[in-house]
Amino acid sequence: MCINHCFEKTLQYSSPGHGGWGIIRVAALIPESHQMFICPSACFRHGALGAMQHGYKDRTSYLYITPADIVSGYDNLIMEGADELLEKDKSIKVLFLFVPCMDDFIGTDIEAIANEVQKKHPGIIVRACHMNPIAAETKKPPLVTTMHSMFSAIETENCASEDAVNLCGSFALIEKECELSDFLGDYGIAVRQLGNYKTYEEFCEMGRSKYNLIMRPAGKFAAEYMDKHYGTSSFKYMITYDIDELRANYEDWAKLLNEKHSKKENAAFDLDAIEKETKESIERAVKKLNGLPISVASSAVLRPCTLAKALIKYGFTVKEVFVQELLPVDREAYQYICENHPEVQISQPRHHKSAVRNNKDTNMVAIGFEGAYLRQSDYVVDLSGDEGMYGYYGVRRLMEMLEKAVEEKADLRKMIEEYGAVV
Repeated sequence: MCINHCFEKTLQYSSPGHGGWGIIRVAALIPESHQMFICPSACFRHGALGAMQHGYKDRTSYLYITPADIVSGYDNLIMEGADELLEKDKSIKVLFLFVPCMDDFIGTDIEAIANEVQKKHPGIIVRACHMNPIAAETKKPPLVTTMHSMFSAIETENCASEDAVNLCGSFALIEKECELSDFLGDYGIAVRQLGNYKTYEEFCEMGRSKYNLIMRPAGKFAAEYMDKHYGTSSFKYMITYDIDELRANYEDWAKLLNEKHSKKENAAFDLDAIEKETKESIERAVKKLNGLPISVASSAVLRPCTLAKALIKYGFTVKEVFVQELLPVDREAYQYICENHPEVQISQPRHHKSAVRNNKDTNMVAIGFEGAYLRQSDYVVDLSGDEGMYGYYGVRRLMEMLEKAVEEKADLRKMIEEYGAVV
């Protein structure tokens, strides 16, 4: 178990607090799309229940295969199932065919099958996808390859011709209150993001954007695909809650944009003013928590060590960081904590020993459901997967969430039930 900075690969425990965005929720961000899962009946029971919980029941279908199908092959069954679905539901514009991890061993050519289905149904985009948990620790886990399939479904003329930036890797909408809109608006650049479209045709405008902003590593593969096939150019300024990193990111990005775009005379983006406002919100939150211990979980933010480092720098008391596997983008902050704050415990939330919950001191605030569940924390920040967070706006919003969290003890069970399972 990863305590005192020692990661271990072992049997994993999945707590009720392990929420977030899975392949169903992400793929469903493309409007007028449908997902067909080809698998044994027990293979995706969790996904089916979760899809119902999140309201995707009418946009997911299941083609169940038997042991006999596995032995004899089921290519024809997939095509027959896709034909039946597309004949029945004429509203589908994009069809994702998902095969399970066993297909990585069997060798089903799902890409060729997807091409055959698309030829038979002109006007419908068909893409192959893999729901293979065995690839979770590789460079191309299911979420990454699913996003690649999603953006490869774009069909548009005049590729990379419009002054706009696609947000890649962020699934929940970034609100207009975020300073990112003002920063890009000063250069005449619009912001485009998944989840903001009602039709497939509208979604395809992302292929006409000149730029991609890689906000999380999951968007890198898709952005590289768009760079190659649509002619976009990608920037990589990921979500962070460190105001020093934010300033460096905006200053660097401004230099790059100044080379190709003219900036408005009456700029809406004032870096110094925004930073001042953000520092004030940090000071208020530090004062209100008054030394109350904090835990940070990777279910809440992609870079839990980076957030923990920033919180320590601001004056908060960080007690524990929950991280199952250390990502390269979080390694520098992890090393900083190891060298400068050995009192901070690093724990693997899905280690099998984490199933034993014997924490007696629950007077702490947890950022994320997973850490809250494991330590039975009295106070909980309702955040999952950096949802809606970016820039100084994200920092201020997190400070507000911390302040709100400590006003009353949390009903964690209710919070988890309302958020729903990973799908």
